[in-house]
Amino acid sequence: MAKKRPKLEFRYYEIEPNEQVLALLGEDWRRAYGNDITNLHFHNYMEIGICYDGHGESRLCDSIQPFEGGCITIVPPNYPHNNTADSGTTAWWEWLYFDVDSVLQDMKELSFSKLDTDYMQSALYASALFFRQEEHRKISNIILKIRDECDKKAYMYRENLKGLLQSFVVELLRIHNVQEAMPRKSSRNFQIAPALSYAKEHYNEEIKIQDLAEVCGISETHFRRIFQECMNMAPNEYINVIRIQKASRLLLKSFATMEEIAYQVGYGDVSTFTRNFKKMFGMTPYQWKRSPENYSRQMLEAKVSVLRGWK
Repeated sequence: MAKKRPKLEFRYYEIEPNEQVLALLGEDWRRAYGNDITNLHFHNYMEIGICYDGHGESRLCDSIQPFEGGCITIVPPNYPHNNTADSGTTAWWEWLYFDVDSVLQDMKELSFSKLDTDYMQSALYASALFFRQEEHRKISNIILKIRDECDKKAYMYRENLKGLLQSFVVELLRIHNVQEAMPRKSSRNFQIAPALSYAKEHYNEEIKIQDLAEVCGISETHFRRIFQECMNMAPNEYINVIRIQKASRLLLKSFATMEEIAYQVGYGDVSTFTRNFKKMFGMTPYQWKRSPENYSRQMLEAKVSVLRGWK
């Protein structure tokens, strides 16, 4: 009898224009983690989790760590993980999400030396980290400064965030013991990066898998295989996640009809749009639009469950 593959959930987050970090802060994130969702999930951005209170377990792929207040997790994109609070209790976490590739690009443009961002990205994406703040005090202080800038949004906070994110990446590379003299590692995530960017920019157009393979400079067959391994889903599923996320924002911010919204996000008909929306949110677009209680959380994340294994 074949072993049943674990169920994963892809959560696509979107950072607002002109912002560099998506920050989920406050008491709203004191929850009974794992009480209603036990599947592992993964994100399109790097995730930083800051635990203030509670006890439970953090699962980072195949590693399980007991968490409590004072713990921090750093999870690369497309890395299966979840948190589960002790039975009958809640835990308080806050979450920060940011695009590592954009930070590396900023560093490359500002650097006096030629940075191998492919190699750096490969090292940053290789594994997740779990630690208590006193174990890595320097990076913990940087993370808390990033959190405070996102919370207070004081004068020139975006400029300060850019510097703090670069400091965070440098310190994370040091923790991973990355050195210029070390052998260069290949990164499959880096290979499909042009396709991810293309999908985000052209989601409202007809996108063929061949188009995505071509922008990556590889064959369609090879592209499909690498994309599946990196993203734990097929390219078409990823495109649907982006389209539905964009549609959820349009539903809240416009008075457009369902037909108009379907067309704006790249669907040729309403039935296909409705079917994909219901698959991710568990309800039709019309039901979701008329359910205010869904706004605060579901507008931030579109989810798609996929039956996949991981390595």
